[in-house]
Amino acid sequence: MRTLKNKRSILGILFLLTGLVLVSIPLYVEWDQNKEVQAMEQALSLIAESDGSEPVALEEIEHLTLTEEQLQNVMKLEIPYIQMKQHILDETTDENLNIALTQIKPDQEPGVGNFTVAGHRGYRDGRHFSNLAKVPIGEKVYLHAGDKTYVYEIKSSKVIEPTFVRILDDTKGKNEITLITCTISGKKRVAVKGELVEQTERK
Repeated sequence: MRTLKNKRSILGILFLLTGLVLVSIPLYVEWDQNKEVQAMEQALSLIAESDGSEPVALEEIEHLTLTEEQLQNVMKLEIPYIQMKQHILDETTDENLNIALTQIKPDQEPGVGNFTVAGHRGYRDGRHFSNLAKVPIGEKVYLHAGDKTYVYEIKSSKVIEPTFVRILDDTKGKNEITLITCTISGKKRVAVKGELVEQTERK
């Protein structure tokens, strides 16, 4: 009887330890990725403060995985409804998606054609595109690029198959933005699309 209780206690402890490990893995991954995010933000601040007369000492920043050329092309996406502000890197790779949003198509121009952006859902609420599906029709999305801000109004939000890549194509006569992330299950995609309604100069 005592042996049976001991076995149950050991099994209980093993299950508990397994659960703790499974919970801690995504937290550790996010902690590790946050170091890269902070390094990117530090580098962007140095570049913004530089007058261009001397090279920026990016090599002194620990955990920085991006080159100065990549950083020069960084944009920012703002969605006030979900209190989200995220940087957009100019190429979609696994490494880039871990630290920021990314442009899906190469050589995109803000405010022209269909500007496409991808992002992970993130492990934690509020990170990356975790709340993208909550953005309702009619809300505004702000794309900050250089000294300009492009304002888009959300026109549609739907769940699509991963193979439905036509949603990334340009639509004749329209300047749009398409934001893509995974559903909770990861089997399908959330696609939020907006149309350009305003373009302003940033002060």
